[in-house]
Amino acid sequence: MPGLIERGIITRGDLGGVEDYCRARGLVREIEDALRTSGEIDMKLCRLQDKAMQTARQLAAEYGLSPVSRARVVSATTDDDDEPNAMMIGRNRANA
Repeated sequence: MPGLIERGIITRGDLGGVEDYCRARGLVREIEDALRTSGEIDMKLCRLQDKAMQTARQLAAEYGLSPVSRARVVSATTDDDDEPNAMMIGRNRANA
């Protein structure tokens, strides 16, 4: 998280979404504990856990919290450096 904040990937405005991610991951773990202690398979809890895992994955991807999404952010920032600036079409790029 500190690195993502430092690079500006996560800002103060993103904290609610990051909090939602943490809540979803916490719910996944709480349900896992409940399933283990009961010793039985509760399909309602399994479905709820699956939904929480899906939500956590989506939020992780949105906020750069997964390896794939971090790689995408890094490649997007480095790949764009060599591309001509589309906003400078029609202007003399040497004077820009």
